[in-house]
Amino acid sequence: MSSHLKMVSVPKLDRSSTLPQVAVCTSAFGSTLMLAQGQAASLDWIHEAEADKVEIRRELLPTDFQAFDMLGAQCAERALGVIYSTADGLWNATRPAESVSRRLREANALGAESIKFALGDYRGAGRDTWEALSSLLADSGVPQILIENDQTSRGGSLSAMIACLKDAEHAGCSLGMTFDIGNWQWCGASAQHAAERLGRHVRYVHCKGVSSDTAGKRHACVPSDRDLIEWSSMFRHFPKDVMRAIEYPLQPTSSLAKDEMGNIDFRYLSAALTSITRREVERLRAITTTQ
Repeated sequence: MSSHLKMVSVPKLDRSSTLPQVAVCTSAFGSTLMLAQGQAASLDWIHEAEADKVEIRRELLPTDFQAFDMLGAQCAERALGVIYSTADGLWNATRPAESVSRRLREANALGAESIKFALGDYRGAGRDTWEALSSLLADSGVPQILIENDQTSRGGSLSAMIACLKDAEHAGCSLGMTFDIGNWQWCGASAQHAAERLGRHVRYVHCKGVSSDTAGKRHACVPSDRDLIEWSSMFRHFPKDVMRAIEYPLQPTSSLAKDEMGNIDFRYLSAALTSITRREVERLRAITTTQ
């Protein structure tokens, strides 16, 4: 295994102290496994790794999925807060996207404390549009609405993100930001500069390292120790002890044990992923945001 994914023993957390909260995105365990087993299969790993929250991904649920209340109850049984992630953009030019209401209903059924949209294609909106959106968000039953910089030219535009959050503020719309550290690289932007410009709006940080293959294609990867040191200066622009999430691969690098039929030994996989996840939770929890 690589140096960052060793199955090591990590001391139990002292929950009497105030520590930054850490979420784990179910996508970190790989889309193949999550689509085959269901995202609920990851909840025990996340709970036993002593994470605080789980990010449920809409793209890893069946298109016709309806059992949001049941999935939310499974999260609550493990005392895991829920962030609901949808790749849908909040904006379609000058109007909110048609899917926004549906995603808000799903988040409410999950019992999610936050829902995360992509920014989408924001091109400005009038006062009446912002007032209508503000009412929709306020009435949704979801406490926190976030927009994220994605890997597209419009959804990852620093200027568009600044404009949207500024307009939301002026309209009295309680919209916050998910700051994805790695995604800025896909858009050719500096994450440090983006943090300086957007830091006060940030409520949630997606953490991932970024590597490139021989063809120059970028991939999410486990952040190095040097990455975490560099992120510390970036985090100083965010609110103190801002919530952060693992959004990079959490997978054993050694061959997985299999039975006679060639099926993966799920007990071994569970033990490996719990240990790996616990280590990464502690690494992200240790990033300071002290000014």
